[in-house]
Amino acid sequence: MINDRQGSRVPPRIAGSVVGIQSPAAHADVAMRRFTAHALDASLDDLRNELTPSELADLARATRVLGDLELQAKYLPRRPSLLPRLMSAIHNDSNSMRDIAEIIGEDGTLLSGLLRVANSSCYRVDRGKPIESLEKAVMLVGTDGLRSLVATALLHPVMTGTRGRFSAFAEVTWEHSQYAAGCAELHATRIEHADAFSARLLALLLGLASNAVFRIAREHCLDDSRGVRPAAMAKLLDDWVLPMALRIAENWQLPADLCSVLAAPAVPGLARSLRFGRLAGALLLLVNHGYMRELSARAIVLADDHRRTEVDRLWSRLAIMHLSVARGSA
Repeated sequence: MINDRQGSRVPPRIAGSVVGIQSPAAHADVAMRRFTAHALDASLDDLRNELTPSELADLARATRVLGDLELQAKYLPRRPSLLPRLMSAIHNDSNSMRDIAEIIGEDGTLLSGLLRVANSSCYRVDRGKPIESLEKAVMLVGTDGLRSLVATALLHPVMTGTRGRFSAFAEVTWEHSQYAAGCAELHATRIEHADAFSARLLALLLGLASNAVFRIAREHCLDDSRGVRPAAMAKLLDDWVLPMALRIAENWQLPADLCSVLAAPAVPGLARSLRFGRLAGALLLLVNHGYMRELSARAIVLADDHRRTEVDRLWSRLAIMHLSVARGSA
């Protein structure tokens, strides 16, 4: 057994030998609830609490506020100014690496991030003089590396934290978003054969939407003075993250096919990669924070998709990339 941050005892596994007794979707849902509990510094039991009449009234008020498009607009993250140009440049085969390098050079955060990635062990074979040339870094990282870097670097600055209760929410949500983006991207490439950049972008967008819903709720409906409990906040997140993500996508004028993935999350293709990314990202985070074992996480992700052989190979790769237990530390 493992102690959670509230001092209660939580099992190290959410699944394992019991997978198959309940429906696969049930195990995936429990894993996602465990992640939500972690983000809200709560336990699963906290999220199961019945809402009081006062909390139900707060939720009704929160729903009205979240449905107010004019108010929502004040909390929607602004579209990163370079995003349309970079999306176009990366998807357009006629653009040279020099063209892409010039766009990246306009943003100091992107530039420093690119040079850091190019000088990492993943890309550098020669450990001599560091790579300082922007164009050389672009050539070394390549199109796929640029896509990952661009999406993550551009969206990170708009993730903002908060004080008071649930103060770790933004940080935990961003950690999950990065895991989810990488998982969705890999799934799109290797299993769905869909656009990897779009999968990454949508996963990050859902993280932004979670943060926006959280901020609106905290500032207008469920502030600390009213003693809001995690169950009420979790309910709002369940109901409003997808609609908020769609609102952000439309506000940013993203392509219609990406908006349709958020509007109909059960369809094949990118939507499947997005579901896999969010679930696998939550499982990786839970394993790394000691809430479950890697074997249990693997069982859940395999039970959630009928393409078990392909998903098993994919999970093995993700575990090696992201889990300390897979590198022999446990």
